[in-house]
Amino acid sequence: MEFILTQIARVDIYWECEIHQMLAKDREMRELFYSYIDDGPIDIRSCFYGGRTGPLKLHHKITDGERISYYDVTSLYPFINVTTAYPVGHPKVHIINKNVNWTRAIDNTYNLAILKVFVIPPRKIDVPVLPMKLENDARLLFPLCAKCAKMYPEGGVIENYRCTHNNEERGWVSTCTSIELNVALEEGYIVTKLFRVLEYNKSDSELFRPYISEFMAEKIHSSGFDNNIKNNTQAEDQFIKECSEKFGIKIERSKMNPNKGRRTQAKLMLNNLWGRFSLRNFGLSQCIITDDPEQYQKFINDKSIQITSLDELSPEILMIAYMKKKEWIEEHECSNIVISLWTTSAARIHLLRAMQQVVRTDGCTLLYTDTDSLIFTHPERVNPLNLGPHLGQFTDEYPKHDIIEYVSGGAKQYGLKLKKKDNQQQNEHEYILKVRGITLNYDIVNNQGLRYETFKRQVIKYAKTGNNEPIKIMYPSFLCPSIKNLNVSTLSRHKISRPFVGKGIIRPSDFSVLNFGHI
Repeated sequence: MEFILTQIARVDIYWECEIHQMLAKDREMRELFYSYIDDGPIDIRSCFYGGRTGPLKLHHKITDGERISYYDVTSLYPFINVTTAYPVGHPKVHIINKNVNWTRAIDNTYNLAILKVFVIPPRKIDVPVLPMKLENDARLLFPLCAKCAKMYPEGGVIENYRCTHNNEERGWVSTCTSIELNVALEEGYIVTKLFRVLEYNKSDSELFRPYISEFMAEKIHSSGFDNNIKNNTQAEDQFIKECSEKFGIKIERSKMNPNKGRRTQAKLMLNNLWGRFSLRNFGLSQCIITDDPEQYQKFINDKSIQITSLDELSPEILMIAYMKKKEWIEEHECSNIVISLWTTSAARIHLLRAMQQVVRTDGCTLLYTDTDSLIFTHPERVNPLNLGPHLGQFTDEYPKHDIIEYVSGGAKQYGLKLKKKDNQQQNEHEYILKVRGITLNYDIVNNQGLRYETFKRQVIKYAKTGNNEPIKIMYPSFLCPSIKNLNVSTLSRHKISRPFVGKGIIRPSDFSVLNFGHI
């Protein structure tokens, strides 16, 4: 502050909470803040996005000659680890801040980099490419208009929704990998401003191959041969040969014995590796229990921490909860967020290619995606995606069933109505219902009313009226530990299930979820 006062005659000081209050009251100030273009240094974590999750249609029932398929990518993240060239070494920092006109991938001369750019999406595209997150907004969006995304923080139900904003309003500042930006440029995105670049000179395509090969072999051994090739010696030999040639995975026939415990352990080792490099060590609360006055004084006077609570457990014992201030945080020993963000970026591209295959095939419609899986409709004799037993290939989640009907109430909540292929009874159906955060036990399904049919009615009402009426759930025996009281209590816990689609606009006539920016 002393330095700032030497440079500027007048400095007004406000608390952050005061700024938020002003923004809530002053529309002009709010629009000025939201339209500000940040051309400052790259925050690498702002390039770290998750998977594409959510419905593209809320309800669909098959017609004659049509099928619904639910396909899952086999070991998506291990596949990316073993097939992707990762940037290694220290990057060169480029501070550019100039106008450009990139319309093709060859315009981007930074082939291995993290870039901060102003990007304008195309007016029309079958599958949007670049992800975006708004400030103080948990949604991971793939919009065609940033202003529409800001205008509809909770989505909406609008039959004749059309975006009318200009290119500058539709665009946004994106921090992205060069591989994802190049795909976007080939699909019609335009870069008009280039702010900063972290450019890498070296890449390594063998970085994780030995690790993945070892634990993938363990997973395959403990899974056994797939039922489609089991007891077919020629097919089994071909599978073993392909594992070695494609991924360097050495499979021994004598070790092919199903073992659920070992399979789970191998799967954890495969899927958890890349995420370890991006573990955050800020915003995490810690606590100590002490009866030492000297230790108490040490924590009270420590400028590097923020004390969040101080509880007296007894006349002589205190519990101090605290968080490290962001400016004092040191990265942990295995921190390398570039590895993690490169992994998720390449994984989104892999799913994007599958989504494009579906929507660009006549008679096919995408219904739902979830990071490494998709639900889609297609004609009985035409399937845009091929199945396979290897890493990165697709497997059918319900090979012994026909999916008759699909319904979704938003990201991480969907239901399926199934019929066994070998069942001649027309009226016998099975139901799958997944709702994030809710365990569907007997009591909830039969006594509290959250089951496929009630979920479906709830979603259809929401899609037609925008009224997301909740179903209230109560868990009578929920274990609640208390560090402060040093006990574990059994309490009742309440949860609410209701549909919510915040990543697009619902068109009630056909239950479609339109992209922000739809014209």
